[in-house]
Amino acid sequence: MRNLKAVLMGSAAFACIGVASDGAQAGSVAYGAGATFPQIAYRQLMDCLYNQAQGSAGRPGPLAIAKSCPFSGGNGSGFGGEILYAPTGSGNGKLVLRTNNKANIGTPSNSVAYTDSTIGVNSTADYDGIQFAGSDDIINSADMAAWNAAGNPATFGNLVQIPALIGPVALGFNGTDGTGAALNILPAAPTVTFPDGSTATGSSGLNLSRTAVCGIVSGHITQWDNAILTALNGGALGTGNITLVHRQDGSGTTFLFSNALATQCQFEIGPNSESDSTIVSYALPWTDHAGSCPRPVAHGANQLNWPDQFPTDQCGTAVANPGGGHFANASGSGSLVALVSSTNGAIGYASADFWLPVKTGGKPTANIQSQWDITAGTGQFQPPSWQGAQIAMGSAVPQFSDATRINPLAWSLQGVVPNPVVPGSYPLAGFTWVEMYQCYQNHANGNNGFIWFRTWLDFLYGSQDAHNILHDNGFAEVPGAWTTEIYNLLNDPAHGPAQNGNGGCTTLAGAY
Repeated sequence: MRNLKAVLMGSAAFACIGVASDGAQAGSVAYGAGATFPQIAYRQLMDCLYNQAQGSAGRPGPLAIAKSCPFSGGNGSGFGGEILYAPTGSGNGKLVLRTNNKANIGTPSNSVAYTDSTIGVNSTADYDGIQFAGSDDIINSADMAAWNAAGNPATFGNLVQIPALIGPVALGFNGTDGTGAALNILPAAPTVTFPDGSTATGSSGLNLSRTAVCGIVSGHITQWDNAILTALNGGALGTGNITLVHRQDGSGTTFLFSNALATQCQFEIGPNSESDSTIVSYALPWTDHAGSCPRPVAHGANQLNWPDQFPTDQCGTAVANPGGGHFANASGSGSLVALVSSTNGAIGYASADFWLPVKTGGKPTANIQSQWDITAGTGQFQPPSWQGAQIAMGSAVPQFSDATRINPLAWSLQGVVPNPVVPGSYPLAGFTWVEMYQCYQNHANGNNGFIWFRTWLDFLYGSQDAHNILHDNGFAEVPGAWTTEIYNLLNDPAHGPAQNGNGGCTTLAGAY
């Protein structure tokens, strides 16, 4: 077993920044908030490298140490300390980072530990500042305008955005039809073979074509005995309503889901409903809830104008549901999965670690078509595997110069693949991102959370143990072409993240 402490002491983080002795840093804690998509994987990665977060009264935790962590009690670095991450949704993560205000942290998911009473952190109000955020939703021009309008460049420097890991957005379902009867799905789940010879097997025999997925999401396929579903699955699946459960909060998972379907569904058509044979478009109809008036558009966004949540959109226009689709909503991935589990005939979207086969005892997921399957006529349906997600995102190869690498919008433009076209790709996949400041303050109390977080990034990108933990949770590591650019940015002497007095932060106070 290699000595992780030795590896990290030689890493770019410690070589470039310098670190105090073990004893002086033993209590150091880094704090973040944001995306629920990677929350379980993040918690296991953080607990493997540092001390295991113990939670506090009324809070979740501890979470079991990852089976692929070679250190049974965690703290593989030997440095002690912790990272506490409050899973509150991508939209909230962006807000907290922009304001650098822990008071803006929303209500965290109760799936993982984000407090630790043993170090006096019993709520997010006890956080010692904010050092980073998580988001599956890319930084966009509105985010940058808000960052600049807040005067952040003069205090924090640049906004740094880098991909942390890759995940599939899986469509999990209750297993019953709208009447509560078991779905009549195919007994065998498909096994797919990837170009490298590895395989993945789905968790169910439910197959959904692109037309089927688009019809359900757009509210035109509303019943389990719909003719399109029957033809795909060798007979009627059941009867009663299909209820699509979606996120009500600002969610990066919603961004990944809607950004893919905005592209993939644009040319899909079918009957308006089971009782109306009029052919209509199955393009994504639900518009961006943050879009501008008078007519916000339907595109990838972290919150949509769903008909069950918003009778009218932000412009006062009624949200139409001409197909009569059935929808329900929940806040956070954990709550969405719970609602799917308790609702007859329900289907919803969340990361793969909330469903079978990653989550023991979880609900199964559907298998869906990729563009390659459609175009090449393979007859295959892709389960939501980490391999398929990695293939999808590996088809995007970053091309930066020294000038463009420091612009987070350049990463946003190149870091999305709404319709992957390569063999073996899972079509609903994306990066989840880490967002951080360029400049950080030296803490008077000795807590140097930035160093702890920066070192965790080295573990995340460079350790096979970390990659195995990701795989166990249904996620994949960032491809090599991207990690090269990540390290080029992190180690940029003028623009990379640093503490006050170093690099490009000699005159900026930095984040606390």
